[in-house]
Amino acid sequence: MEPHYKNRFQLQDELYGFPYHYLPHFSANGTPRLHRYLAWGLDYLTYTSFVIEQIRQISPRSLLDIGCGDGRLINVVKTFVPQVSGVDLSEQAIAFARAFNPYVEFHCADIATLRGGGECVTLIEVIEHIPDEQMGNFIQNVARLVHKDGFLVVSVPTVNVPLNKKHYRHYDLSLLKATLEPYFDIENHWWLYRRGFLECCLRSIVVNRFYILNFSPLLSLLWQLHRRMTYFGDSKTGAHLVCLAKPAKR
Repeated sequence: MEPHYKNRFQLQDELYGFPYHYLPHFSANGTPRLHRYLAWGLDYLTYTSFVIEQIRQISPRSLLDIGCGDGRLINVVKTFVPQVSGVDLSEQAIAFARAFNPYVEFHCADIATLRGGGECVTLIEVIEHIPDEQMGNFIQNVARLVHKDGFLVVSVPTVNVPLNKKHYRHYDLSLLKATLEPYFDIENHWWLYRRGFLECCLRSIVVNRFYILNFSPLLSLLWQLHRRMTYFGDSKTGAHLVCLAKPAKR
């Protein structure tokens, strides 16, 4: 493993001293809750809620979450997908995933060693962490783990946001297509979380350095406004690109 890759991996791994992905969540009545100063909380709830809805529509019998981290996505989808599993390279993240999801199979391993896979395989904010020289083999192994006639759901940060120091690259649609080829064909894609003045205002009202808004009626109203105005973006404004892909038939 290259030293620069170790450094970027370690930057992410060090964040797993706490299962931070569990902090942004929806209450029983669908109201978003943050409970801590998380500038990215509204952003996170946007793309994860959309991915979960896509998985509901696919309705797979099995799902493998690659780069599952602390198991937050699996914690939700296990309620409606019969068989779920996750894999990540971080021992700390997998320890939290197992603690929050004690009856789910998790692997702390390279995906090249996995067998089985799932009808649906997810890569949620993962491939930006993969070095260029490893990407070809990585996507080939992902393709091996997607069952015949299955689906791949991918979410990536876009070029509309500054490159994170943990990431090797951010994406536009052409780069994402080139990355997934020749193993997958993108069937549909969406730009999420419209960046701009209104988004900045909404985020500042919900959470800032002085307070965290936890008044449910107002939070619910702001989420509805977000759904109408800033939930979806486009190629120039979206902070995340989500795609639904199928194994290529060539």
